[in-house]
Amino acid sequence: MAELKIGFASFNPGSGNGDQAVSVSSTKHTGRVQRTITAQVGTNDGGVTKQVTVNQAASPESVTIDETASVAKTGGTVTVNGKSNSSKLTFEIIAGGSLSIAAPATYTAAGKTVNNGEAIADDPGATDEYNFSVTFTGIPANTTVGDLTATLKVTDEAGNEDSTVITQAAGDPTLEIDQEVINLDVNGTAQTLQVTSNTNWTISQIVSRMFSLRK
Repeated sequence: MAELKIGFASFNPGSGNGDQAVSVSSTKHTGRVQRTITAQVGTNDGGVTKQVTVNQAASPESVTIDETASVAKTGGTVTVNGKSNSSKLTFEIIAGGSLSIAAPATYTAAGKTVNNGEAIADDPGATDEYNFSVTFTGIPANTTVGDLTATLKVTDEAGNEDSTVITQAAGDPTLEIDQEVINLDVNGTAQTLQVTSNTNWTISQIVSRMFSLRK
């Protein structure tokens, strides 16, 4: 009288003697299309058989994506992951961000490479939720002293949306001067000292201090 599983449906017990209630259940269905199986109940001698159809309601179309993703200050590659059961996904970069990246031309869904905004081959979301990922490559180093951010939005076929904030860590402060010695003429004619930096800077006097050693 053990539990019997046929497709997605579980029958408990899977066999019996005489009058008996059978519990029919299933795990959660994450696909967006109703699923169906047909089972047979029959006497052990095969003299009488009956069929029972089990339908399970579909899950609403949905899409979720990582809330955040991080890029090193040195740049490189970042991958954003998510889940959906939609037949196609469309990605875009929301205007106004400080991190300069473009919307992806392709992404990966259920192990397949898919063009942004086009239908996914074999429609894996019809039967189950699938994993997807978007990868950005060739991100340059952050040469500023502040974090850079961009917002990636994904929209499914039904119009559901989710987004993630991609943040690149702040770069290191830099400062260069074009000359270390300036010689002014007797009249003090102005010369130019070129400062190149990515952050605030200040000119200050170096104070020399004399120390004496006492016995």
